[in-house]
Amino acid sequence: MKDSVVKVLAVNDPAVDVYTLPQYKVLADFKGEVQFDVVPWNSYQAKMTKALAGEEDYDVVMVAGHLWLGDLVEAGSLAPIEMLEEDIMPALRQECMYKGKTYLSPSFCDGHMVVYRKALLEQILPSPWGAVITPQEYIEAANQLAKQKNSGIAPLVLKAHPAEIFTDALPFMRMQGLDVYDFNTGRTNCESEEIINGLEAYCGLKKYAITGTDTYGNEEVAAAIREKKVAMGITWSGQLGRIYQEDCLEREDLAFTTLSTAWNVTWSFAVNARSEKQEIAERLLRYLRSARIDKVAGAYSGAPVRQESYALGQDEFPWYACQQQMIERAKPLPVMAQAADKHALFYAEIAQAFAGTKSPAAAMRAVAREISSLEK
Repeated sequence: MKDSVVKVLAVNDPAVDVYTLPQYKVLADFKGEVQFDVVPWNSYQAKMTKALAGEEDYDVVMVAGHLWLGDLVEAGSLAPIEMLEEDIMPALRQECMYKGKTYLSPSFCDGHMVVYRKALLEQILPSPWGAVITPQEYIEAANQLAKQKNSGIAPLVLKAHPAEIFTDALPFMRMQGLDVYDFNTGRTNCESEEIINGLEAYCGLKKYAITGTDTYGNEEVAAAIREKKVAMGITWSGQLGRIYQEDCLEREDLAFTTLSTAWNVTWSFAVNARSEKQEIAERLLRYLRSARIDKVAGAYSGAPVRQESYALGQDEFPWYACQQQMIERAKPLPVMAQAADKHALFYAEIAQAFAGTKSPAAAMRAVAREISSLEK
């Protein structure tokens, strides 16, 4: 392996495939050699941690935006970068910054989007859904769809795999106006009645969901929608390109909205502070977020990061206008110390609540207790 090769550690997300699939020729015009190593989500963070500690040889790593940024910068793991382009969506650009410096180069956005079958929903809705709906409206639609008993079509699909379930449940945990964390203090509100009620509402969706939904991740959710096995589902914006493929059954019947309580994260590239090739690594990041590459990558994933890509793609990608609203409205999670460890507690306990081995109240009490122990 040549010393000049820029090594990139990337997460195995469908939106990332575009960088490595030869027919898209994403790296064809980059003057330099690049090696992409793609790692499954379940093991990605551990490998990234090793890379940033110098135990693995990578110059660039993918970072889950604001979820990890604060801890990584405070640990001295990321090198600051320059991002002069003004065309990046302002909310995404802001997420790439920490304490006045830019550390992340955006790849794709991943926020809550609702995909639904118009013909089925029109039978039960008093009026068409607009660009934004509430979780309550989503729950009521599920209830009405269940009464319709559409043969072979479940009302909905949930991304309820234990590795996905916290962010899947999050919009519903927010539905009574309180967030899981206090944005001023970073303390959790999970023992509050509002959060517990929201989790109960989310767990209640299981009775409307396609069989096996507790094992579903991105690929399974996309397939269920694409194959018309469900009337509706909540997925990530970075999956919409994979859903809206030519082999999607009756794709002209698909419509898109977002949730009033949506969350968004900007999956991004960052330069490893330990890399000896930071200059060429940063040049690679500029190239990957360029206008040409964003159009190609954005069309593939369905979630570009530049305003121009949205403006030019409105006619071809029917979710773009709604998605722009999602990006502008979505509320992140707070940047705080030990964020990944705290979020992991939510994943584990919500999975137990969804499985029925704990009540939502007991699960949230456990999260509060364990976070308190972390903070001591």
